[in-house]
Amino acid sequence: MTFKKSGLAAVASAGLLVACAGTSGDKEILTVRLHAGPQNAGAIAEATLVDRGNATAITYQISGVPAGVSRPLQLYTFIYSGTCGQLSAEPVYSMNSTTQATPTATGWMLSREAPVAFGDLTAAPHALLVRTSPADRSIDIFCGDIGRQ
Repeated sequence: MTFKKSGLAAVASAGLLVACAGTSGDKEILTVRLHAGPQNAGAIAEATLVDRGNATAITYQISGVPAGVSRPLQLYTFIYSGTCGQLSAEPVYSMNSTTQATPTATGWMLSREAPVAFGDLTAAPHALLVRTSPADRSIDIFCGDIGRQ
């Protein structure tokens, strides 16, 4: 089964869907719904993970950020062991060589690459976390669980 990324409209219509998995050629794809934090209530987001061999490409689609967050938008992304409800003390991967988000018609997009194989990332519980910049109080604005729960 092949899944196409169709933007935030797919997240809104997904209902209780948390993650979809599929393949495209030899590459695996996983779409993860990201849940907004309390200071970002009402915003929606998703992350699409794509197998890149020894790395995993991650594209984030984000509809909104808390009021007062400075522009241009700087967002930090992390992968933690565990789940959003029980994150490890420190992230296992920080993907922040660039932090500027690209504006889109429906919000913002971020593209990152995690230095870990897709299979390793999805074989155990991990969580994706999106945080505002330190200048914007380092607010955790989105989190989504990947891997075995």
